[in-house]
Amino acid sequence: MMLGMAPLAGAQAGDAARQAALQVQAAYPGTIELQVDASDVQRRIQRVRERLPVVPGPLRLWYPQWIPGNHAPTGPINQIGGLVIRGNGRPLRWQRDPGDMYAFTLQVPEGVDALDIEFQYLSPTATDQGRVAMTANLLDLQWHRVVLYPAGVDARGIQVEPSLRLPEGWQSGTALDVARREGDTEHYRPVPLMTLIDSPVFAGRHFKRFALDAAARQPVWLDVVAENPQALQADAKVLEAHRALVHEADAVFGARPYSRYTFLLAVSDVFSGIGLEHAQSSENGMHDGYLRGERPFLDNDLLPHEYTHAWIGKAWRPRPTWVPHYNAPMHNDALWMYEGQTQYWAVVLAARSGLWSPDYAMAMLAQLQATYASQAGRQWRDLHDTVHQGILDFNARPQAWEDWQRGFEFYNESTLLWLGVDARLRALSRGRVTLDDFARRFHQGGAQGEIRLYDPADVMQALEAVQPGDWDAYLGTRLEARDGAAPDGLEAAGWELYYSDAPNLVVADGEADGLTDLQYSLGLKVDGDGVLQFVGWESPAFKAGLARDVVLVAVNGLAYSGGRLKQAVVDATAGVPIDLVVRQADAVRSVRIDYREGLRYPHLRRVDGRADLLTKILAPRRR
Repeated sequence: MMLGMAPLAGAQAGDAARQAALQVQAAYPGTIELQVDASDVQRRIQRVRERLPVVPGPLRLWYPQWIPGNHAPTGPINQIGGLVIRGNGRPLRWQRDPGDMYAFTLQVPEGVDALDIEFQYLSPTATDQGRVAMTANLLDLQWHRVVLYPAGVDARGIQVEPSLRLPEGWQSGTALDVARREGDTEHYRPVPLMTLIDSPVFAGRHFKRFALDAAARQPVWLDVVAENPQALQADAKVLEAHRALVHEADAVFGARPYSRYTFLLAVSDVFSGIGLEHAQSSENGMHDGYLRGERPFLDNDLLPHEYTHAWIGKAWRPRPTWVPHYNAPMHNDALWMYEGQTQYWAVVLAARSGLWSPDYAMAMLAQLQATYASQAGRQWRDLHDTVHQGILDFNARPQAWEDWQRGFEFYNESTLLWLGVDARLRALSRGRVTLDDFARRFHQGGAQGEIRLYDPADVMQALEAVQPGDWDAYLGTRLEARDGAAPDGLEAAGWELYYSDAPNLVVADGEADGLTDLQYSLGLKVDGDGVLQFVGWESPAFKAGLARDVVLVAVNGLAYSGGRLKQAVVDATAGVPIDLVVRQADAVRSVRIDYREGLRYPHLRRVDGRADLLTKILAPRRR
């Protein structure tokens, strides 16, 4: 398997802009001093000061655009203000490059050996402006939002000495080394810019550290910030599941690729959710009752997903995703591996660790199978094409017809893809080889902190090495399929989909939060206010003229409620029509849905005559 650091220029064919951006110098002289004052949590303003060593002449500064893990040009350039650049105390005129909105150009005068840069990062005050990552009690400081850096230099060769002022009395967690703390300001040891941007800070008024494997040579912690101290009270079984997650991942991947690791976790119903991978930490956002083991459990695969990225995505990366800085376009062709296999392991590790019960994991797989068995868009848009969705829709706006348009399917549909690979490995080898064996072989070797790059051919070669099986054809057929056929991984693992009138655990979890899920009967989902959140393409609801964001006002002559809508579906089996009054903007109309098959929710059952591989796949390995 040909792994190793790629050359910084010409490693991947692509557009001229990408190739030009890959031509970089190895290092930048001197150290950038970066000071961030994040103490103004009431107005959610972060004040930035930089001191940048320079030489006289033209200078180009970049604001980070392509953010690792986002797979898209998501740098929030629209959220900065007040940019002033001075040399020897005098303001210097800067201009934005009209062909690159993330670039600022200026002329450094003779006699100036350092620039003093000031600006503010204006953190969103509400979700319609972007992700809320700063509240009266919590802060997620992502360094890519608060830095300008010299263009044309490898980010590993730009040294930065950062500091962060926090609100009075706050504590923080980060993968950075704290050199000292003076009052409420943390001073971190100098690091390369690439390390800095890969090392966010979670801080809060209420903070607690939990040891997950603190005695290990490569220790692991869970650092939690919360809106209130009650949210820091962790149930013993929840903590044990997180500790099991670490050890179950060891069983899959072998050696840990980091010197230490910190799960950064915000538990809040106000703070916007997040899941973002880093080499020695991860950013995670969960609901207020997460540590107490309270529902919903739907997102309990988040921490397993981000932790798996320590191997898949950070230490080992598809070659097209590698760039030496944050203003060169990334290529997403291999996200079916980067994110897809990661999400497969997230499901498996959530089950093996106990973050999900076995029944919940089976219900989740039933939901995924039902989704992709019925998703109309699979007839025209293949799984491989969805890897570009982040660039097509980097704001992740809701889609009007999500099952027809298709979105970030390279996560969840790839779970079923890799389940099929795992099942096929076990079948071909008569149980001697599993995807665990592939993962351990593929992710072995290399020094801690090293980035190892691979191509799709390396994945196929590693699969063939553990078990011959013409894997290029197997994966290629499924990645490029546009026939709408149901994914076959679940059946290969010995289970099949069926429907009953009883909600599965995943549906029940969602409905506990106010959702009414009738996706597999009427073809719609409705929130607690009666607003349609989903209408399936060519579903009974679609054929009746309904669309997303239509409001259900009444069901069979009574004011809308989720319970009444479900009862109407049941009554329709005896021939009672489903009559709705709906409102769309200012227009009100009557709608009749022609449907008589009753409530339908997806479940799994064993396939006669096939070995039960799925139960073995989801079973713990370290207990």
